Amino acid sequence: MAKLAIKGGRPVISNGLKIEWPIFDEADEKALIGVLKNGHWCSCGYLFKNAQLESKVAKFEREFAKWNGANYAIATNSGTSALVLALKAGGIEAGDEVIVPAVTYVSSGTAVILANAIPIFVDIDPGTYQISPQAVEEAITNKTKALMPVHYGGYPANMDRIMEIARKDDLLVIEDAAEAHGSEWRGKKVGSIGNMGCFSFQMGKPLTCGEGGIVLTNNQDLAVKCYSYGDLGRMPIEKGGTKYDTYISAGNYRMSEFLGALLSVQLSRLDEQTQMRYENGEYFARELEKIEGISALKRDPRVTKRGYYFYFLRYDPSRWDNISRDKFMKALSAEGVPCSTAHNDPMYKNIVFYKNAFGRTGCPASCPFYGKKVDYSKFYCPETERIYKSEVVALGKDFLMERENVDKILEVICKIRENIGELK
Repeated sequence: MAKLAIKGGRPVISNGLKIEWPIFDEADEKALIGVLKNGHWCSCGYLFKNAQLESKVAKFEREFAKWNGANYAIATNSGTSALVLALKAGGIEAGDEVIVPAVTYVSSGTAVILANAIPIFVDIDPGTYQISPQAVEEAITNKTKALMPVHYGGYPANMDRIMEIARKDDLLVIEDAAEAHGSEWRGKKVGSIGNMGCFSFQMGKPLTCGEGGIVLTNNQDLAVKCYSYGDLGRMPIEKGGTKYDTYISAGNYRMSEFLGALLSVQLSRLDEQTQMRYENGEYFARELEKIEGISALKRDPRVTKRGYYFYFLRYDPSRWDNISRDKFMKALSAEGVPCSTAHNDPMYKNIVFYKNAFGRTGCPASCPFYGKKVDYSKFYCPETERIYKSEVVALGKDFLMERENVDKILEVICKIRENIGELK
């Protein structure tokens, strides 16, 4: 009689993992109702200039900047918007190249397109799944103006080497920390190491309000520019800005007061939640070492805290009787463990890039300021493609909130390992 659920056996996790997200209580409700009743729903600075009331968004900006160890924060309506504002504030324009890892969510690449620049995708480090500093160095040209390391899944990129390369070549560094709230590199929170750092507060993120984002920086000039690009070209009120004075051509990327109020409450829980995921993640990694052919990502000692969004497993089919990664994932799913390959499909194979779908003129990929045409269908990153095809297994962050979930998943992996013959 078959043991594995995929072959008709009884699944280990028949009623699903113990998962609750997002987490909220009466404090969140009180914060939202407070904004509803005070009538100040928009975060425009001029609305609060003479009001006997503090902007909830401005309050959260100060709180998040302090929590992350940065001087300034500019809240936005999404993480994608945060990246666009950071690129524009950093002076990225038509004809400029921005180096981006081939493995990341699509917004890391499309934000560069929305800033009218050219994303250049490079390979990843096979031990960490983060942007390869060597690949970055090899991709730099006289048109390169910025580097965008993505702390993918919550694992910090090698910021020592990234910053060293940036200083040598005088390049802007914009950290995409959309999935890395609370992650630390050498004891410093990511998002506050480069020139600017961008976060997302979309519903699945470790800090969430449904939709939203933020830009962090230690540079006042960049902060003012981010604010202006995000608020229809206005200047901040404290810098003399007014309701109708517009200094640059810009859009509206503001966050609402409802979301600012909600985020302040959610932030009060983030330290505890991050620590819980971190401890359970470390426990999971140690226990995986006892199982042949599957492991967590390399544990770099410079990574002093992991704020997970994905938990990546490295599957080696050669040590599982050459059972494919895809068949292993189907067996995991049948036992009640949700899994995927996350965003590991190469960015340059996403339809928008692979088909160079940039509108009638093809800009910015064929921009005359650039002087040549980029064909993303010709990009190839060997480690990225190998990992996506046969190695990576991604679990969502939420199972890490309960040690019971971790033990159940370990039980599943051991069960599959012990009955591997059923998958042949």
